[in-house]
Amino acid sequence: MTQQDVCSTIAKAAEIDEEAAGKLVQVTFETIARELSVGEKVEVEGLGSFFTVNFPPEKVEDPPGSGNIVINLPSLELDFEPDEDLVERVEKAQKDNPELFADTEEEGSEPAIETHLVSTPLELDPEDLARSAAQAQEGEEAAAPASEPLPDPTNLPDPMPTPEPEDPREAAKKQALANGERPLGRASSVEYVDISHMKVEREILSLIPVHMAKQYSAVPIDLTEGVLTVAMIDPEDFDALQILQKETGLALKAVLTTKDDIGAVLDQYTGLQAELEEVIEHADMGFSSKDIAEASQEDLQDQTNDNAPTAKIVFSLMKRAVKEHASDVHIEPYESKLMVRFRIDGVLQSRVELPKEIQSAVISRLKILSNLKIDEQRLPQDGRFNLIIDKRQVDFRLSTMPVVYGEKVVMRILDKSVGIISLEEVGLSDHGLEVLKNNMERSHGMILVTGPTGSGKTTSLYAVLGKMMADTVNILTLEDPVEYRIESINQSQVHNEIGYTFAAGLRAVVRQDPDIVMLGEIRDQETADMAVHAALTGHIVLSTLHTNDAAGAFPRLIDMDIEPFLITSSVHTVIAQRLARKVCQECKQEVKIEKEELEEIEEEIARMPKHVQEEMHRTERKFYKGAGCPVCGGKGYKGRIGIFEVLDVSEPVRKLILQRLSNTDIAAQAVKEGMVTMIQDGIVKAMRGLTSMEEVWRVTKE
Repeated sequence: MTQQDVCSTIAKAAEIDEEAAGKLVQVTFETIARELSVGEKVEVEGLGSFFTVNFPPEKVEDPPGSGNIVINLPSLELDFEPDEDLVERVEKAQKDNPELFADTEEEGSEPAIETHLVSTPLELDPEDLARSAAQAQEGEEAAAPASEPLPDPTNLPDPMPTPEPEDPREAAKKQALANGERPLGRASSVEYVDISHMKVEREILSLIPVHMAKQYSAVPIDLTEGVLTVAMIDPEDFDALQILQKETGLALKAVLTTKDDIGAVLDQYTGLQAELEEVIEHADMGFSSKDIAEASQEDLQDQTNDNAPTAKIVFSLMKRAVKEHASDVHIEPYESKLMVRFRIDGVLQSRVELPKEIQSAVISRLKILSNLKIDEQRLPQDGRFNLIIDKRQVDFRLSTMPVVYGEKVVMRILDKSVGIISLEEVGLSDHGLEVLKNNMERSHGMILVTGPTGSGKTTSLYAVLGKMMADTVNILTLEDPVEYRIESINQSQVHNEIGYTFAAGLRAVVRQDPDIVMLGEIRDQETADMAVHAALTGHIVLSTLHTNDAAGAFPRLIDMDIEPFLITSSVHTVIAQRLARKVCQECKQEVKIEKEELEEIEEEIARMPKHVQEEMHRTERKFYKGAGCPVCGGKGYKGRIGIFEVLDVSEPVRKLILQRLSNTDIAAQAVKEGMVTMIQDGIVKAMRGLTSMEEVWRVTKE
């Protein structure tokens, strides 16, 4: 039964015209709506109870079984529970006057008064409820009690006073509701779209200006057959849709997305260069660098304050670096510009050029954040600071160095939200993983990880710790700095400036009844000597060394005046590693290898241990590279994976160490015993489609 049917029935029963009946129904509905706006339930004697029900959002398949997931947005619905006396009267009326209900029920069906009443198209819009509440508070007359006679329908006043001219958007909204239309998403299914990796065409972005996209948290993502798809945080924002439709002149289809995803598309409007140029353009740079630095210092508690241009520039740089998963930020002064470069997946990439005029201000700002001396520009300085970026605390380790055109700044980014990853996720597999797991079961001894700076040594050590963690062991670490904050591990950061060095810290650690000790790095003879003795006295010691391969760790320790017999008694595993960029799995495609390169690969396969050769002979010679896509930013690579060689200190290897032979001789013996070299491990991973041969040669060739 529609509202028109209700009016017609009332008009016939009350012997009044349908217009008067319509006014009566409208007044009744408006009265109920007004009362519901200030309460959750309205009881009408002799009729029943009206109340509102809040339905939470939920994910559903539409259509069922299709796998297409949509989201039902939260909605406010009206429900009705009829009075028992009313039900009895209606049932009697149905029996006495069946012709009145002939079109509303099938023969033999049960009376359904609740269905008839609830089916009326009464919609309680939250804004309408709010207006009704305000009007009620201003003293409007409430509904007449049920015991009093109803007013004469022929003399009813207009239900609402003549409204003042209203905003066209509000009028359009009311007209849409009057036509049976509803704001998108109300009590309906809305499609959810993941746009975090979507690359939107420049022509589509230009349809909605960036300032409007930011204001309404709505970005255009697709244009098909004249319909513009707009991703929004709130697809029910009817006013925003009306404004965007007027701006674009197109039919709109709103879809649901997240705030972070909106930000990813907003970044495509203007790159970092344009963003910083806008900050600089609107900033008052008519004062000195010292003034800017002092102003920024007062603003340390809010790095995004618009009144501090230098603070905003620095924060924009740091935020973009974290968002792009950069490991380092390089700020380099040249004769006429200030160049900013990010190291992403191990490769430096130019990001932005800043005017020479703001060089001093930017560097001063970074020094203030790091508690360094602003006026000292002749000596290198080291410091650190942290920022809250995207609700995560991120640490920055900063180093300054005087160069020809000023001071160069390099910052290492340490994201504290990153936890321990597994050995398998690091990239250890097959023979190397088996050797390491066997040696991790020992009750004492030393495991060393070698490689250049930035090769992931600390990450691998924490992966080892992740396997060893238990309530029954006491783990202590000495690091500079503490890169991962892990509960149940006692972590200590060294401070060389106050004499708390690795050696001094290790003396204290061994008195703390440790089972496992992790040293961030063995840098000198004193630290090496104490680490070896700790491994000999019943502790498991994990640490790093800067050498090119696994076998090179032994000559390095001998150079630190550690006796060979102490090395062979304490060290049982050495891991060497590099980090290679992973091929993007979204745009991975097979590539052809040149004949000369393929011959070199076959030579390495021929030198592999027999069990690895057997696998390689069964594997087709296929190699891959990323073509470039929105997911990887057009680079063809996304993320990094470790390439390893794991050396097991066997008895034959110990004899070579005692003879002080070279790392070449030690490596040759380890290969005879089944060690897979880094380049061989890289070839295996390349044939499995994890990385490219180009990356393998880049990180392993000396």
